[in-house]
Amino acid sequence: MRCALIEYNHYHEETLPTLVRLLNTLGIEPDVYMTRRARRRQVFALASELRFRLRRVERIDRLLGLPFRLHHYELLIVNSLEPLANLTRIRGSKTPLLGIVHNTELLSTEAAYRSFFSRPERGLLVLGRHIANHLARGGEPVRWISQVYFGQPPPRRPDGPTTFAVSGNVEFTRRNYDSLLDAASELAQGGTPIRVRIVGRSTTRDGQTLRGEIKRRDLASFELCRGEIPHLEYFQLVAGSDFALPLVDRTADRMRPYFETKLASAIPLAIGLGVPLVIHRELADAYGVEACGVVYEDGGLPEAMRTAIASSERERAGWQEALEATRADLFGASLANLREAIAEVRA
Repeated sequence: MRCALIEYNHYHEETLPTLVRLLNTLGIEPDVYMTRRARRRQVFALASELRFRLRRVERIDRLLGLPFRLHHYELLIVNSLEPLANLTRIRGSKTPLLGIVHNTELLSTEAAYRSFFSRPERGLLVLGRHIANHLARGGEPVRWISQVYFGQPPPRRPDGPTTFAVSGNVEFTRRNYDSLLDAASELAQGGTPIRVRIVGRSTTRDGQTLRGEIKRRDLASFELCRGEIPHLEYFQLVAGSDFALPLVDRTADRMRPYFETKLASAIPLAIGLGVPLVIHRELADAYGVEACGVVYEDGGLPEAMRTAIASSERERAGWQEALEATRADLFGASLANLREAIAEVRA
């Protein structure tokens, strides 16, 4: 089957390795269209076994326009239909299409999205079972995939204190950094050696505030990335850590969507890279990862980090086994969902 996998944005490309792996498993070798900036970050750096052809998305709308340039494909998959301009530019295509919506609140607030998916040759995909379950309460079942494949990271080598990774650009609306600062301060006062690795841009306004607070509290345990780093380095920093911290809890209403309609991307990243989680109990339940690390309630992050630090090799091996089983389950379910979604739009 001739398939085009398109990412118009210079972000969200972390989903692409999973999609290509799923398509390869279905016997499809897609043409992957990406921006120059996204290509430079090399999201496929750890996934050399994948079969695809890389194309420049900047060329896709030129000459006679997108419908003409894409008419020879039998299936289009648009990796992110946000912002609205992405939906508008693809709307004229009559080729069977699957579109991923990352911000699913758009499905209820924007009529253009509801209209777009009203045609039988267009199908919706969301990024997680918990999101699909939440949306399905209002009507038809929703297809989902989970981005749990990034390639084969090198094995972790112990190199000092227990390392906790917080992945993603520093944005206070997305994570509870106050809980992390308080926990790191408490552990430092008790003489417990740790390393906190902030893997993502810290040059944002919130990142500068975080740096100032780390300095004010005299926390030598933090390592921060400054600017944008390639995916290879990003994956290696997370995969080389002992534990991953999503830092999403119930202490503020702004984080509620991550339990229902949004994806806390640190979780599938940890699953895909095999890094045990230190995670809020309700969040672990929503994502089905209760057995994949240490869970805690609101206010319990310091003790959870102590538990992680003190964990035995046997306990960590058990979490690794749970991560592998979870990854296999999510990939298998994603494969079944994608196969069925393709059949529906091509019927």
